Amino acid sequence: MSEETSAGKPNGVTPLRWLALLVVVLSVGYFLVTREFPGRPAGISNSPGLGSNEEGVREGGPPSFVFVLIDTLRADYLGVYGFEGDVSPTIDRIATESIVFDNAFSQAPWTKPAIASLFTSLYPEQHGVIAHGGRYGHRGDTTLRASALPQRAVTLAERLRQAGYVTAAFVANPWIQRPLGFAQGFDVFDAKDSGNQIPASLILGKASAWLGQHDRSKPFFLYVHLMDVHGPYDAPRSDYDALLGSAGLGEARPLTDGEAKRRKGYLMRGGGTHGDDLALESWRASYAAGVRSVDRQLGVFFDEISRAGVLDDAVLIVTADHGEELADHGAWDHGGTLYEEQIRIPLVVRLPEVRSGRRVDRVVSLVDLMPTVLALAGASEPMGVQGEDLGPILAGGDLPGSGTAYSSGVKWRPGLRSVRTRDAKILESEGGRHLLFDLEADPGETVPASSVEKQEELERLLAEYARRLEHGLSFEPKAATMDRRTEQRLRALGYLDDGLSPPDGQRGMEAAPGKPGAKPQQE
Repeated sequence: MSEETSAGKPNGVTPLRWLALLVVVLSVGYFLVTREFPGRPAGISNSPGLGSNEEGVREGGPPSFVFVLIDTLRADYLGVYGFEGDVSPTIDRIATESIVFDNAFSQAPWTKPAIASLFTSLYPEQHGVIAHGGRYGHRGDTTLRASALPQRAVTLAERLRQAGYVTAAFVANPWIQRPLGFAQGFDVFDAKDSGNQIPASLILGKASAWLGQHDRSKPFFLYVHLMDVHGPYDAPRSDYDALLGSAGLGEARPLTDGEAKRRKGYLMRGGGTHGDDLALESWRASYAAGVRSVDRQLGVFFDEISRAGVLDDAVLIVTADHGEELADHGAWDHGGTLYEEQIRIPLVVRLPEVRSGRRVDRVVSLVDLMPTVLALAGASEPMGVQGEDLGPILAGGDLPGSGTAYSSGVKWRPGLRSVRTRDAKILESEGGRHLLFDLEADPGETVPASSVEKQEELERLLAEYARRLEHGLSFEPKAATMDRRTEQRLRALGYLDDGLSPPDGQRGMEAAPGKPGAKPQQE
C-alpha cells in the first residue's frame, strides 16, 4: 500500500520519474499508431507509398486501390477459370499472385443494377436502380427516363473520400453516367467516351495519365470500367483467328433455327461475327476475341503502372458486372435470366507485397466488395450494407459457412430472383414457381433437380432474402432523364430496341432448359 504525501501524489515520484513515465507512454502510443493499419490482411504493410519521401510520398496509412471492371465478362472465358485457349494471359498471370474467388456472383444480369449494388452494397430491390414496366420509361413517352441511384444512397466512393481518399472513375459504359447518380463520391468522373467502340486503351490511358498527376502523398481509389467484351463483338480479326477452334468454345455445330432467330439485332450490326454467322463456334470465338483484346490492353496498362511504382503498392481488383449468354440456354445477350452464364463473374484480388496465389471456393457477391474495400481502407461502413467483409479470407483465414449469393434485377421482370449456394441454385419466378438445380451433377442447369431436402433448404434462404429486403434499408425509385447522345449509345448496345423489350409477362419460364433452340425458362 503506497504512502501519500500531503499533496496527494505517490511518495517518491520525482519530476524525473514523471518524465520517464511520459516517455514510456509516448513510446507505446507510437507503437500502436504505427503498426499495421486496422483491418488490413497480412502483406498490406505500412511500407512507403509510390516513391521516396523527397517526392512527397506518404509513408504508412491505408492502401490505394486500382479497381478494374470488365463489362460483360463471364468467368469461364478466362484461362484462370478453365477456358482452354490463349484468351487471357495477362489476367492469368495476375491471378497467380492473387486471391481468386471461384464462386463470385453478380446481384443482377445487366450493368445498371449490378453496378448500383457494387457501389452501395444493397440489393436491386433496395436501391431501386432497375428496369420494369415493359421498358426503361413509360410506353408512348418520347422522353427517355431511366431509374437512377438515389442521392441519399451512400456509395463506396463517397465513404472513401470521407476517409481521405482521392477518388477517380474512367468509364466506357453509357449507363454509368452522372445523371443516373453514379458519379457520387468521385473527385474525377470521366464518362464522356462511352460505348463498346471505345477501346480499353483509351480509358486506361486516361487512368494512367491521372495516376501520373496524382498527389502521391494521398491514398487513391481508381475505378475503370471497360466495354471491349460487350456486344456487338467486333474485336480485331487476329484475336478471333487465334481463338477459333479452342476447346474452351465448346462444341462446334450449326445454330438451331431458334438460336438463329434469337440473335439480337445489335449483335448483327457490322456483319455480325468474323466467321460463319450460322455457326455457334464463330459467335463464341467473336465474344472470346473481345476478352483476348482487353486482356492484351490490360497488359500494357499493368506494365506501365508497375514501372511507375503504382501496381505493387495498391490493392488490385479485377472483376465484372455480369456475364453473357452465348446460346447456353437457347438465347443471347444478357439481362434476361439468372442462369450461371449471366451472373457468375470473375473476382481476382491482388494484395501489396503478397505474391503467392490462392483459390477460394466460398460463394461471394458484388455486394461484398464495398465492405471489404472499406475495411482495408480503415473506413466505416454506412448503415444497411448487405455484403460481408471478405478481409478474413484475404488474410488467409475464412468466414463461417459456405456463403450465399442472391440475385435479381432482371430486365422487365423485377420479381424474378435466385439463390445460389456452393452446390445448388433455385430460381423463383414472379408466379412463385421454383426451379432447383443441382450444380454438382448439372453445372449447365439443363434439368431441374427433385431433391426435397435441397428444395426446402434453398426455399428457406429465399424466405430469408425476402425478410432482409423487408427489414433492410431501401429507397423510393428515382428516375432521371437521359440525353439524346446517351440514348443513341444505349441503342447501339441493344438496350433500347423496341423489339427486344416485351411487356411484363410475355417472357416466362415456359420451356424446359437445355434443349437447343428452346425458349429459355427464365427471361
